[in-house]
Amino acid sequence: MRGRAVVVVGMVAAALPLVGLVSLLLRSQLDPHLENHRLHFVVFGVVGLVAFLLGYVAGEAANRRGDARVLLLSLAFMATGAFLALHALGTPGILFSQDLAGFKIAIPVGLLASAVFAAGSAFVDTRPWIGDMAIQARTPLRASLLVAIGLWFAWTVMKLPPLRGRDSEGATGNLLAVVAILGTVVYAICAVRYWSLFRRRRSLLPWAVIACFVLLSEALIGVAVTGERDWHASWWEWHGLIVSAYLVIGFAARREWRDERFRQLYLPSTREHAQEVSVLFSDLAGFTGFSERSSPAEVTALLSTYSELATRLTGRFGGEVEMFMGDGMLATFNRRGGLPDHAVQATRAALSLQQEIEALAAEHPGWPRMRIGVNSGEAMIREIGGRGHVAYTVVGDTVNTGSRLERLAPVGGVLIGAETYRRLPTSARVQARPQLRVKGKNEVVDAYELLTLPA
Repeated sequence: MRGRAVVVVGMVAAALPLVGLVSLLLRSQLDPHLENHRLHFVVFGVVGLVAFLLGYVAGEAANRRGDARVLLLSLAFMATGAFLALHALGTPGILFSQDLAGFKIAIPVGLLASAVFAAGSAFVDTRPWIGDMAIQARTPLRASLLVAIGLWFAWTVMKLPPLRGRDSEGATGNLLAVVAILGTVVYAICAVRYWSLFRRRRSLLPWAVIACFVLLSEALIGVAVTGERDWHASWWEWHGLIVSAYLVIGFAARREWRDERFRQLYLPSTREHAQEVSVLFSDLAGFTGFSERSSPAEVTALLSTYSELATRLTGRFGGEVEMFMGDGMLATFNRRGGLPDHAVQATRAALSLQQEIEALAAEHPGWPRMRIGVNSGEAMIREIGGRGHVAYTVVGDTVNTGSRLERLAPVGGVLIGAETYRRLPTSARVQARPQLRVKGKNEVVDAYELLTLPA
């Protein structure tokens, strides 16, 4: 019963803007001419910037977690924000003396482009391969959007057809109505889809996205039916609906935990999925004894140097440091995909790290040397924790075995698992260490001490 009441209240709230719009259009005395160019420039310029920044922040979260839904949603926000800002820039009497068609229709065009990305975010879970492609192409997608915005600005300012002037085809006629109708339908479908996905999840942000789509859909209805009623109350209303849409999103995002603002929108596959990876474990042999005979400053200097070196070399070969555990480290290769030769890159990073550590030990007598273990195979990337602390941890037998190999590795050496060895070129020189007994495993493990890996 309570759920039905919430739905009814939501439907009534969503219908109110349309009721107001119809009232304004039916009674001309309720739709006065309200012209204020400076207010228009400031309000919609600021809101456009806010929407664009929301999109940028969401995009950073998508990059960090590899989430296609949030990535596509971020592009939708950026498209709306950028074209809203272009519309504000074109306010007559501020930066330009007259109306230009490209600036007049920037909002519906931006909303239609945004609707395409919004639809992608709403249905990306039904076609996972599309999400994988989007994540791999996230930089070109962002760049293409920015280029399109720049071209629209230049095309408008240069008054090229069909955006030659205020009364050109670009600013009036059936084309604008078609754009508005298409966008309205797409946003409505997106709202329904998001509602079906998140109706059982009590979180503010998903509901804010649904409200945003509803408001943008209604704004495009206003575009379609108000025609050229510039500066009238009905014209201001659909502008106001766009402002409200992004105020709702901004408020909801602000209420979320700052380190994972868009976590409630992540795909299930972001929260938990299988991934072919290579893991690199390292540890400083004799670190406890070094700590006992050294001052805290010396220990800190060692760990700082070690962590900086490990992070730099891991990144050079396409890996990511997952965590430092005292004098130990876990790094992963290919956890986001896109690194098919991850075993090769992990072993190259391991050999380079050993080479650098050996040089440091020679420069600083008494500094401990390193053991490294590398293993490859399927692992699970799984969300652990909740609001206040969330980690996306790599777990599974591949990871456990990599940790055990590190403990059995010779000081100054690299011990790799059988699957890692299988993925290396035949020119790799190794020394077999078969039938190893490792803690926590019933079966013996074949391993190899990696000697050289030619370029």
